[in-house]
Amino acid sequence: MIPHWFGEISVPELPERRAKVGGNTVFQRVFLGATTKAKMYSAEFPGHELIEAELNAPFNNFLMRKKGARRVNTDLPVLISTEEIDLKNLPRTLSLEWDSFGILERYANTPDEVIASWDGHFSFRTENEEKKLPGLRAPQIGALHAISAHFSVGNEHEAATVVLPTGTGKTETMLATQVYRQLKRTLVIVPSDALRSQISKKFISLGVLSQAGVIPHELARPKVAVVSTGIRSVDEAKELVSQANVIVALPNSLESSNPNAVVELASSCSDLMVDEAHHITASTWQKVRKHFEKKRILQFTATPFRRDSKRIDGKIIFNYRLGDAQDAGYYRPINLVTIEEYGEQSIRDEAIAKEAIRALRRDRDERKLDHLLMARTRTKERAEEIFSIYQRLAADLKPVLVYSGPGRIKANSEALSKLLDRTDGGTRIVVCVDMLGEGFDLPNLKIAALHDTHKSLAVTLQFVGRFTRKGNESEIGEATVVTNIADQKAETKLADLYAEGADWDRLIKRLSEDRIEKELRLQDIVFALKETGDLHENLSLWNLRPALSGQFFRTTCSSWTPLAYQSVLPNGAETWHALSDKEHVLVAVVCRVADVNWGNYQNVANTIYDLLIVRWDKKLNYLALYASDYNALRSERMAQAITGDKAQLVSGTPIFKILNNVELPLVKSLGSSRMGAISFTSYFGPNVTEGLASIEKAESELNNIACLGYENGDRVLWGGTQRRGKIWQQKSGTVSDWIAWTSSTWSKVTAEIGTGTNIVDDFLSPIKMSKPHTSWPISVQWGEQAQIRFNDHQFVRFDGKEVPLFNIDLELGEYEEGGPIIVRIASDFGVSEYALNIDENLPGGYRHDHLSGPVCRFRKGRDEAILMEEYLQKDPFIIRYADGTFSYNCYHIPLKLDAGLFEREKLETWDWNGIPLNKESMHKVGDKATIQFRTFKNLETDFDVIFNDDGSGEVADLVCLKDVDESTIQLCLVHCKGAYKGRVSQDIRNFYTVCGQAQKSITAKHAGLPTLYHDLKRRQETWAREGYTRFLKGDMKQLAYFKEKARRAKIEFEMILVQPGASAQTITEDALKLLATTELYLFKTTTAKFRVVVSE
Repeated sequence: MIPHWFGEISVPELPERRAKVGGNTVFQRVFLGATTKAKMYSAEFPGHELIEAELNAPFNNFLMRKKGARRVNTDLPVLISTEEIDLKNLPRTLSLEWDSFGILERYANTPDEVIASWDGHFSFRTENEEKKLPGLRAPQIGALHAISAHFSVGNEHEAATVVLPTGTGKTETMLATQVYRQLKRTLVIVPSDALRSQISKKFISLGVLSQAGVIPHELARPKVAVVSTGIRSVDEAKELVSQANVIVALPNSLESSNPNAVVELASSCSDLMVDEAHHITASTWQKVRKHFEKKRILQFTATPFRRDSKRIDGKIIFNYRLGDAQDAGYYRPINLVTIEEYGEQSIRDEAIAKEAIRALRRDRDERKLDHLLMARTRTKERAEEIFSIYQRLAADLKPVLVYSGPGRIKANSEALSKLLDRTDGGTRIVVCVDMLGEGFDLPNLKIAALHDTHKSLAVTLQFVGRFTRKGNESEIGEATVVTNIADQKAETKLADLYAEGADWDRLIKRLSEDRIEKELRLQDIVFALKETGDLHENLSLWNLRPALSGQFFRTTCSSWTPLAYQSVLPNGAETWHALSDKEHVLVAVVCRVADVNWGNYQNVANTIYDLLIVRWDKKLNYLALYASDYNALRSERMAQAITGDKAQLVSGTPIFKILNNVELPLVKSLGSSRMGAISFTSYFGPNVTEGLASIEKAESELNNIACLGYENGDRVLWGGTQRRGKIWQQKSGTVSDWIAWTSSTWSKVTAEIGTGTNIVDDFLSPIKMSKPHTSWPISVQWGEQAQIRFNDHQFVRFDGKEVPLFNIDLELGEYEEGGPIIVRIASDFGVSEYALNIDENLPGGYRHDHLSGPVCRFRKGRDEAILMEEYLQKDPFIIRYADGTFSYNCYHIPLKLDAGLFEREKLETWDWNGIPLNKESMHKVGDKATIQFRTFKNLETDFDVIFNDDGSGEVADLVCLKDVDESTIQLCLVHCKGAYKGRVSQDIRNFYTVCGQAQKSITAKHAGLPTLYHDLKRRQETWAREGYTRFLKGDMKQLAYFKEKARRAKIEFEMILVQPGASAQTITEDALKLLATTELYLFKTTTAKFRVVVSE
């Protein structure tokens, strides 16, 4: 036959097929329509023409019926023109519609027929952007090959994971896998309703595979079952799988199904695919996975870490890194703008919004970029609050609100339509609830305001950072993300992000507010270190946390050769480095292999990664060196190599200058060597007294020491060894923290102040007592170990009732000179008394005896509760005395506090008229006729927050906080005490307890405001459950503000003692001496300001 027409026809889509199975639906859009070249011939049927299309069967032959012609009985599909045509003068393009479907009525009507139609119709085409040739992207092709390779051998396979960053074509890879591998029946698990809808539509249409040229346009689309409600029975499950190639469900849809139906579903599926696997928690995943133990499991994710911070299980068979995506042009850099705002939530939100709007206006007005702003929140309530802020700040940008929920379908549709509207009438800001993340494709969303820290920050950043080729490239630039690092969760998420891999360092351009000094310093160091070397390509420099430790060398070189460190590394070691010429800082990671220390084997070894940091101060002529293993990295030889043999190790007694300015130094451990001998002795705990005595007698030489004390109001632990010249503190920090530490430590080591002939003169050393100390005990507190743990992780058990430590009060009972010290362990559920007996005739020199009340047990964390007497052997009570000294068990530490007398003129007097002088506490009811309430009224205008902490486990009677300025917080602890016998007198017992409370409460300052907040919050919650509040001024939000600001602000500490039972006129010298001792102790340990309030 000879065709009488050549041209192009548009074949319409076949009607969608739907089938209800229980409460769920099976969809199939078997043919989506196509435009193709065609020829026309005369047909055997009157009034019809035969069309031969360049499509695969059965879409290659059609009849076209002329309008008015009689319909004929045929298996061929019949089309009809949408408009009047003249067969003698046909247009070159024909638009047609269906008249009858013929054999297409039943085409690919079963899952097996669908799969059969796919055979031989998948083409591996790779996109060529330069030649504008369609195809799959390189990561998609690579993933397909990796998937096929993984599942090609054997019948049982480990679960496989494919990591493809957002925007690199993850969904199309899933679709291509389904078609290319001709999977019989696949269950697809997705984490959310929105993704279930999106992924279902993708499978129903097969996405853009036909446009990419890897499948023909006419390829039969699969039958897709969308499980939106539980499957009620086994029969229902059988019916569902019999009609579907692909089943899309949420894990909770399966959990709400009949268990036997789920078993049937799983047994009938050949494959399991998990989309956005990082969203699914480990527990949920295990419930699904147990049904697919012997099936093929394929997980797709943008990051290999779950939302619960655990790594996705299974084997990563293909990992397309962010760096690869950036090199390929799928991403542009992300400008991460960090602000620091510690105000209430509304103030924080406004600060984030202002910064984000500023970035949006800059991009749109100055850079002429068609960018949009997405503000992400956690809940719809938060979204509505934040939406009102954007409406107020940027009404001209027409903000819209999008979140899922009842009655939101129309509103969301209208909002998204406005967002997609690129005309002047469209919106430029959308506030959403975790909704415009995975699956929503709008490349113009380039500004992200993170009002609530997203559970998967990585995916959020990928979403806004990806560079899609849709739209005009000149109108889409780099992304900007605004986050508030005053939110500790935000900093934690950033740290977690950098821990995932060094690619984030390349992708994120971190830009901090100018006022965040510490952040800016770290930023400068990290950027400078990226100048030279390859370390930043392998791990994130932001996350390095070296110990504050180092060796120091005096240098005489005029230049240094830092890369000479490589010449002294162990044989076979591999290394990566980062170098800043400007900062004179080298950071290197060394990988070495070492023999195991638990046996002799040729084929078993340890792979060890060591960190090295070296800094040369050219101006002051010294080199500071940190090594995670000084011996293995040969630190002294390395310093010589770097300086050209012009480095001299600082060692000997100058090392111990680190203890200059350390108040009340208490030696925790030391090592000494006998004069003229090689022997070396170590001393720990109470035994350090023996070592100090030997050094004082010049029988031994101090070699190394670890000493606990107080410096500039902080509790510090310094350590040093004179032979190796190593100095350390018991903490770690960032690279910039380490650099700052080396500067201050060098200043101490080289200070003009000498170490003296005997450097141990001022050290505190425990002295074993044969009987109780002669000074009056004034307070008792938990031991050192208990003080550094969180109080809600420790408990005292009174018989069967367990009480957290923050609700426990330790008090001293009645004391008789020379007798046992009585310790009262008090709570709302009971009071127990224990006696501490000190007698050289007792085993060990001491004993704790239970006197009265319930027998107590102590529990920490998940450990078993043990008898209080047993716990106190490991972590004894600390008893403080009126002379400023303290003891634990039978060991006394004599502090050298020569304080003199407290100046009488510094005593403050208040009016106590109407207040019973023995009535101390307000209690829950807020009794106004009390010392505590009168104190509150006198201080009310001086502070922003005043917290009634009175009761068991209190830090003080009143905890007061004031926002002094941008970088300073004032913390004031107020201790009130009723008058002895309820009247003004000269009795020193008016001050024993209140001074003891003041001395032991220094732990609140050293533990820090976050820990104090932790305890106060729980104490407030206990009262709140009964309808009371501990806040006399302020609220929990303001308390949280101070907790978070304290991470970057300095603390001004103040202590106020209130004792109306003493008179400024008649107070005794003994009382003034006790107050002076307390003042000096507080100043040495915390640099606290000290106030004392009495009667006239």
